[in-house]
Amino acid sequence: MIVRIITVLSFIAALTASVRAQERQWIFDTGEDDAYLIFGVPETDDVGISFWCGRRSGEIRVFIPEADPAMKPDMDVSLVVSIAEETFKIDGRTAANEMSDTTSIEAAVSAADPLFAALRKSDRFRVVTGAVEHVYPLIDADVAGLVDLCRKP
Repeated sequence: MIVRIITVLSFIAALTASVRAQERQWIFDTGEDDAYLIFGVPETDDVGISFWCGRRSGEIRVFIPEADPAMKPDMDVSLVVSIAEETFKIDGRTAANEMSDTTSIEAAVSAADPLFAALRKSDRFRVVTGAVEHVYPLIDADVAGLVDLCRKP
């Protein structure tokens, strides 16, 4: 009986660990010319949202891989980012996301925009694209590190 209980507990622990390993998390990465902050599953194509920039470009690009299905490619759209009591409207453009057969949105925001100061202070943020809403946690998101590498000297 003890062996069976230990076996079941070991199986549950292993299952829980594998499920946790597949959860999205914040990944901060830098290259020689670029910096990235991605909320996704490591070593997969599963991305919820990403921010990136050319180092010292002064601009941070936002990529949302799956927007409102009613949005068609090559449209100028706005996405609304809510952080605590603050709301930021960002203009972007849709594109066909061939990997998931959906429509994605990409937008450019100044690295000095108050959006990033608000992200640094919060534990989550909400993004609305048309009729679709996504909420992203900010635990372990190195927003400050990204902004430091993206802003102009």
